[in-house]
Amino acid sequence: MNKNFTLLIGGIQGEGVVSTGISLMKALSRRGYYTLSERKFSSRIKGGNTHVAITIAKKEEVNSVESCYDMIMAMDQDSIHLNMHQLKPKGILLYDEDIKIDEEWTDGLRSIALPLSAIAKKHGKLFMKNTSVIGCLGKVTGFTYEVLQEMVTEAYGNKGEEVLDQNIAVLKTAFNHASTTISRASFFDSEPAQAKKKMMMIGNEAIAIGAVVAGCRFMAGYPITPASDVMENLALIFPLVGGKTVQTEDEVAAIAMTIGASHAGVRSMTATSGPGMTLMGEGLGLAGMTETPIVVVDAQRAGPSTGMPTKMEQSDLSFLYHGGHGEYAAIILSPSTLQECYEMTVDAFNLADRYQCPVIIMTDLNLSLSAKTIDEISFSEPVIDRGQLASTEILESSYDGGFTRYQLTENGISARAIPGTKGGQHQVTGLEHNELGRPSDHPENRKAMMDKRMKKTDPLKEREGIILEGKASGSTLFLTFGSLYGTLKEAWMRTGKNVDLARIGRIKPLPVKQLETLMDQYEKIIVVECNYHGQLANIINQETGQPQKVKSITRYDGKGFSIEEMMEIMDRWCQEWK
Repeated sequence: MNKNFTLLIGGIQGEGVVSTGISLMKALSRRGYYTLSERKFSSRIKGGNTHVAITIAKKEEVNSVESCYDMIMAMDQDSIHLNMHQLKPKGILLYDEDIKIDEEWTDGLRSIALPLSAIAKKHGKLFMKNTSVIGCLGKVTGFTYEVLQEMVTEAYGNKGEEVLDQNIAVLKTAFNHASTTISRASFFDSEPAQAKKKMMMIGNEAIAIGAVVAGCRFMAGYPITPASDVMENLALIFPLVGGKTVQTEDEVAAIAMTIGASHAGVRSMTATSGPGMTLMGEGLGLAGMTETPIVVVDAQRAGPSTGMPTKMEQSDLSFLYHGGHGEYAAIILSPSTLQECYEMTVDAFNLADRYQCPVIIMTDLNLSLSAKTIDEISFSEPVIDRGQLASTEILESSYDGGFTRYQLTENGISARAIPGTKGGQHQVTGLEHNELGRPSDHPENRKAMMDKRMKKTDPLKEREGIILEGKASGSTLFLTFGSLYGTLKEAWMRTGKNVDLARIGRIKPLPVKQLETLMDQYEKIIVVECNYHGQLANIINQETGQPQKVKSITRYDGKGFSIEEMMEIMDRWCQEWK
């Protein structure tokens, strides 16, 4: 029996294609299946083709969506034209009977026409065609009608009685038609061995939950693909915990409000993508200069400028690493899994407070938006580290001379005081300043303050930030970050090559000590990333000075690597170094 089953649902953007896929994934997750989806959509609100590919497994989490499909459910013509070449030889094409298909699409495969639009128009409205799809796919995946009716009620129960009744009528007719037309896919003949309910979420949701658990209570942001879900989820959760979400007029205002709220003592964050990150550049510098702890999520997409807003890329790294104009301490975290999206967000707020600097959580479009079924995350209450807050003794001693907010210390970290705290009055400015916060451009002061700020995060260079898998017995290490990790892991598992696999979770400060150890251990380190210049490889070379050890594999066409491409890369490089 197949290890997994991959289904593609395609249609016109705005027809509910993605919501249909998500509803199906939720239902499968409740039955104990693991799922992972990948969305393809146009840079427009409505119109153009969109599709969601879903890989389903019974025994373990899905690492990567398969590039070939067991079934295609086509709600429009383009879904067939664009994806038929990826249908497996024994795959099944289900399509709306209103679509005209070529004879070549029926050759060697099973194609079944379904009255999706006709049922929707007869019992409801044409836009309820996605409910017809749920009825038909419910049959394929082995759901009872009662379970499907529960799904539809959950989705449309708040839309009014008439809308719900129409959707139920469409669902029932489609399911009954499917029962006499489509067979259940053999993959779904048996349930998962341990059919327990599982969690399903996207990376942005995991980040939002992590922020709330970490004690974040303020988020300012401006909508942008693919980061908007962070703000949307926090807008739903914050009212329950006393938090506040503000949709600002632009990204400049968003980061300014985030800095202001953090200065006032509230754990605060913002979220954006490449163009917004550029606008936030000056704000990052202000947070660095004033040593204000903030958390910024950058969900990367293809640039520059507007670029390709709905396509995958990891090309913001160099910009984030070097941080705009001037130099200041900052931390960049790079989660590669949903679990890490949650855990690293919690860590990000502690790190921001501890080192009094901006912390950037760098994701990418696929990690941000791809829904996945996972085993339950333990949401135990984390340790909250607010960093070095000024003690009563320090504040009382500053009544006469003023509070030395930027006191020069051995580790570069000075105590901070929340506004309104007696004795904590101090000046805050984006200008270079002295220990009291008052502007000063004296050369000796400038050097002392630069040294203070830049050395704060130096201890992180000595700590591990790379997660390894394997027995450390090979001569080659494949290193990646973000959503590429899942595909690389699946390829690694399938090839059985004697190589090791790693993902980097903290890019700045780079874990230099650990990297130097790895360079002594491995003959070559292959960095796999989605950008033109090989930005992570270049940063590693810059910081370690061993370019002969590091090779770069890049892609920058808006797509991530497929499992097959990753397997070919592994095979090619391993052959070259035999």
